[in-house]
Formats: sequence, structure tokens, C-alpha cells
Amino acid sequence: MIYHINRATVKATATPEQIEAVLESWRNQGRSNPAVKSFVVGREHGGDYTYSAVFVVEDLDGLFAYLTHPSTYETDRLGLNLGERLEIFDVSDDDDPELNAKIQDLHRRRNELNPQVARMLADVPSYTGAGVDD
Repeated sequence: MIYHINRATVKATATPEQIEAVLESWRNQGRSNPAVKSFVVGREHGGDYTYSAVFVVEDLDGLFAYLTHPSTYETDRLGLNLGERLEIFDVSDDDDPELNAKIQDLHRRRNELNPQVARMLADVPSYTGAGVDD
């Protein structure tokens, strides 16, 4: 299993309506994407970000299906410009020593397929995670 984790703090200029639209879009990703086995979206507790979302997928094919699903791109469109801080990473119980390289490659491929997303990620003031080369 792969747990795809998004942690975000929004800009002070984001309105409550914009924030709720992004949270609902995250929820829609979990509901509408057949690759997602389970998910949780909400406030982060005990961490230093405001909101988090975790999406569970079965394998690398499921991760790529999640990353390239229209609902994921819709959340990017709605939310990336609101992000002040963003961290995206994956956790897995798979012991494959090449798994990290494979996951990073999926994130890069996704951004090559949709360069607008890569540009939006690069514009987040503080971004840590896969998909954008330094």
C-alpha cells in the first residue's frame, strides 16, 4: 500500500470559501477516483501545517492513476495558488529498495504530462516534496 500525504498551510489572503472549496475538492478526489482505497481530509493536529489529506492506493499503478485523475488536477487548479506552505510525500510498506526512485519518477511524469501543475507547484512559496526539480 502507498499512503500519499499532502500537508498545507494556506495564505492569509485565502477566504473561508476558497479554503472550503479546496477541502471539498480533496474529498471529491477520494470519492471519485477508483484508485483511492480510503482517504481522510481535515485539519492537522500535532503538526505544523493547517490542513492535511491522506489518500491510500494499492500500488504504483494506483498512485499514478491518482496523480493523473481529473479530480486531482481540479484540486491543483483550485488550491495550489492558495498555498503558503505545502509538503507532499508518500509512505509505503513495500520493501522494494527502488520504490523511492519509482515514486519520484511517477511524480515527474505527471508534471511532464501537465506542465501547468509543475509551474503552480514551483510558485508555492514553500514547497517540499516530489515532482519539482530544484
